[in-house]
Amino acid sequence: MHVGMDTRPNPSTTYAVLRVDKRKAKAAGAIAAASAHQLRQRPTPNAKPDGPAPIVLHLAGGETPYQAACALLDGAERRNRDTVLCREIVLSASPSHFRPGREHIGGVFDPERVKAWARVSLAWARRLWPDQLASAVLHLDEQTPHLHLLVVPRIAKPEGGWRLNSKALFDRDKLRALQTSYGEAVAPLGIRRGEPGSKAKHVEVSQFYGAVMSERPSMPKLSVPPPPKKPEEDTGARALVGGVAAALGITTESEERKVRYEEEYREWQAEVRKAKQARQQAWDDLQRRANFTALLARKGQGSGERPPSTRTPAPRPENKQPRPGGPRMR
Repeated sequence: MHVGMDTRPNPSTTYAVLRVDKRKAKAAGAIAAASAHQLRQRPTPNAKPDGPAPIVLHLAGGETPYQAACALLDGAERRNRDTVLCREIVLSASPSHFRPGREHIGGVFDPERVKAWARVSLAWARRLWPDQLASAVLHLDEQTPHLHLLVVPRIAKPEGGWRLNSKALFDRDKLRALQTSYGEAVAPLGIRRGEPGSKAKHVEVSQFYGAVMSERPSMPKLSVPPPPKKPEEDTGARALVGGVAAALGITTESEERKVRYEEEYREWQAEVRKAKQARQQAWDDLQRRANFTALLARKGQGSGERPPSTRTPAPRPENKQPRPGGPRMR
């Protein structure tokens, strides 16, 4: 079962996006890979290399999503090696919510809209999974802001302690309920849930990135004339005459052509540099409009809620094993 949203094109409506990755992490390596991706510790082709760094909004323990998941798995009963250890969820919304009127410009967003959406989304996830939410990481370096969640499907045992049971949290009915619950949470922001039971396409997490990449804006094209044509070199008798003239200090027509060409070429190079600078300036303007600095500076203002942490942990190896006494991960 996969979870998606109503993707019918409707510019006047913004929809909630909730994707549950159908790839179920059954080993530590899968969790480590997800953590490395979320913290940009591995190459991410669809992310801007110089875009905003990932923002860690929640960790149940440790300093990385991997360590947070291990903290929740510590001591949890695992039925066998096929038991699901962790599920990854992506939350987002239609591009029109984050950049109304500029939907076609990928990577641009209104910081205040992102701030409000991120706070509501995180509060919803914490309420829904108070003992299961391992981490929440916000990505702003791709085409549309989105939030990665890692959820450890641990259920309290009557006699105390925890056991892992993914179906208890993510069966078919629970997945439908997640869509409805999240849609209700973000409704005050003007975001709606896709129509239940509609025939609109549902998309997996892996396909989410393909859809996001289709919004990537193209760089402004260079608008410069073609380079000047280089004059042909003199050959035969003309070359001999030119050599004699040069020895006598006489400027020939061929030399004049070369001088004119060099001047025209320098002018052409100056035009190219100017066009490149204009194109880079246009791109930098987009980057500045997508800057999240203002959002971070105002975090927590005007709300009694405890502001989420914006500390981005320093990259560190993700292949270390959980603490002794934790669940055995193969």
